Amino acid sequence: MSDFEKDTVHLVRLALEGRQDDVAALSRRVLRAVAARRPDLASAANGVLEAVAAAPTRAAQQPLPVDLDSRLELLRREQVPELAIEPTWASSVRDQLVAVIHEREQEDKLLDAGIAPTRSLLFVGAPGVGKTLAARWLAAHTKRPLMTLDLAAVMSSFLGRTGNNIRVVLDFARRTPSLLLLDEFDAIAKRRDDATEVGELKRLVTVLLQAVDDWPTSGILVAATNHPELLDPAVWRRFDRIVEFPHPNIDEIAAVIRQLVGSEDALQDVISLLAALLQGLSFADVVRIVTAARRSAIVRGTSTALALEAVVSDLSEKADLDTRLRVAAWLGSTGKSQREVAALTGLSRDTLRKHLGGASASTAKPAQRLKAGIRRKERT
Repeated sequence: MSDFEKDTVHLVRLALEGRQDDVAALSRRVLRAVAARRPDLASAANGVLEAVAAAPTRAAQQPLPVDLDSRLELLRREQVPELAIEPTWASSVRDQLVAVIHEREQEDKLLDAGIAPTRSLLFVGAPGVGKTLAARWLAAHTKRPLMTLDLAAVMSSFLGRTGNNIRVVLDFARRTPSLLLLDEFDAIAKRRDDATEVGELKRLVTVLLQAVDDWPTSGILVAATNHPELLDPAVWRRFDRIVEFPHPNIDEIAAVIRQLVGSEDALQDVISLLAALLQGLSFADVVRIVTAARRSAIVRGTSTALALEAVVSDLSEKADLDTRLRVAAWLGSTGKSQREVAALTGLSRDTLRKHLGGASASTAKPAQRLKAGIRRKERT
């Protein structure tokens, strides 16, 4: 048989098995072949192709599955998510996410070659480093609804109900071209050798692994965990991509702050210093702290720069000596007196004179000291 005839046999088999998502994916290839081989049918084939492309939108309107006892919806659905600003990630993370987008843009070529695009990803990292945001970003850029598992609704006190809820969610998501996010994945995919877990959840892990293996190319499955050590060992080899989300470095923190407060020249020194002080925190923590400063500035009728200065001063009081000295150097560059700098940083005036020199903190070439201090911080 020719490739066209093989595709036709395969298409009929998938249809008889009720695998609607795979039928849609293979139909696109068959219809393109029909349009190429039969110009007289090209218009009709292209019309059906448009209908196939529109099918995910109609499917996304289906009622969400619910828990039979509580009647709570088991999924939260966002039609194509919208992001206020372009997220900032480490280059290693962004490269993998962008690669998934490029694969979906070339999906037809991959399928023609018998290769499926990335269907499943496992996101690993501490809370607040951007895992959930990355799932929303992928859904937005692949123009798919985002389906998020509602763990509170899924976890039932009735024996056997939790496993059934998970199966219902997986079946629904498989039939609906979308991006399914299984957040807190470790809660439902724990190690099967964990003696504290009941048999139901152990059986559920097997169901999840089979779902990852067989996930349709029309959808994307994303699992996210803060506790990778709790995952069953078999989980790791089932995902097409494993993306590790590190804590942001100083440059990435500074980029996030600029997105929030702007990039005016007058703010650059305080942004750089604040980024150094916030190193080690997550993106979520950085956004929370900077947003609180902006809120304070609006309520008090002061400038954003003054609000960020206050944050810098507060953080510096809790910091080590080297960090405090960098803060003192920057404060001196703003024209504050040595007495004011001492009060803001908690450093004695003798300490300031010893380490920064001169009668005033502003004579210590603070800009150069600030940059040098940040470089030392990055190296360590």
